[in-house]
Amino acid sequence: RPAVPSHQGARWPIELGNELAANLKRVAQQQGVTPFMLLLASFQTLLHRYSGQADIRVGVPTANRNRVETERLIGFFVNTQVLRAEFDVQLTFGELLQQVRQRTLGAQAHQDLPFE
Repeated sequence: RPAVPSHQGARWPIELGNELAANLKRVAQQQGVTPFMLLLASFQTLLHRYSGQADIRVGVPTANRNRVETERLIGFFVNTQVLRAEFDVQLTFGELLQQVRQRTLGAQAHQDLPFE
């Protein structure tokens, strides 16, 4: 890290090829999850492996426009959901996918409750 923070970020855009995207959708469907859940579980697995931590949490922005009266309003309604994954040595990736599925659906069901 630099001695003085620059507060500058960066973007690293990637493109998934059509074949890879189709395969991800197929695997997600076979596992009963969405492609988002599959990619989230993959990212959480990567964080787990790099950090060695068994408790991984990722903040995910949600539009938070689930009421008719807010659909046409201009403004910042985004809410952050923190999605947790718990790893142990016996956990299979299929089990992790189901854990991520349950926690994602639970967070979406309670998205009106702000994290901040």
